[in-house]
Amino acid sequence: MFNTSRMGKRKSYLAWILVFLQFLLIGLIVFTSPLTSLKLWVIGFILTGLALGLYSIYTIRIGNFNISPHVKPDGHMVAHGPYRLLRHPMYTAIMLTIWPMAIGHFSYIRLAFAIILTIVLIVKLHIEEEYLMQAFIPYREYSRSTYKLIPFIW
Repeated sequence: MFNTSRMGKRKSYLAWILVFLQFLLIGLIVFTSPLTSLKLWVIGFILTGLALGLYSIYTIRIGNFNISPHVKPDGHMVAHGPYRLLRHPMYTAIMLTIWPMAIGHFSYIRLAFAIILTIVLIVKLHIEEEYLMQAFIPYREYSRSTYKLIPFIW
């Protein structure tokens, strides 16, 4: 299922580095945000993002859930629930949560963290898509009828 060539191993290491960076940047954004004085609209986006993330995990089921872009050996493709519209709703949930925190109580450092996090998630998303296309024959067709990250846009 996984490419064990030198390039495949590099991609696998890169995937784990991206996971580390993702969690580091999320932590930096959260810990530098004024959590006790968040604006109401920021709280609304955070709750929406958390709801989408939990719904996505519930839909994919814990046994199929993976923090890395790798496909679990016994994993299965999910195309219902939020996955009907988005191929990566958990990444969308992260963006819905983090960007309002970065701009709602603006600071250049949080903005930089959010931009870097967005780049990390997009790179991770592309690696994950390669793994999913290798693991599941119907994934290519599924990817033609769904959006990657932003509904009705991309």
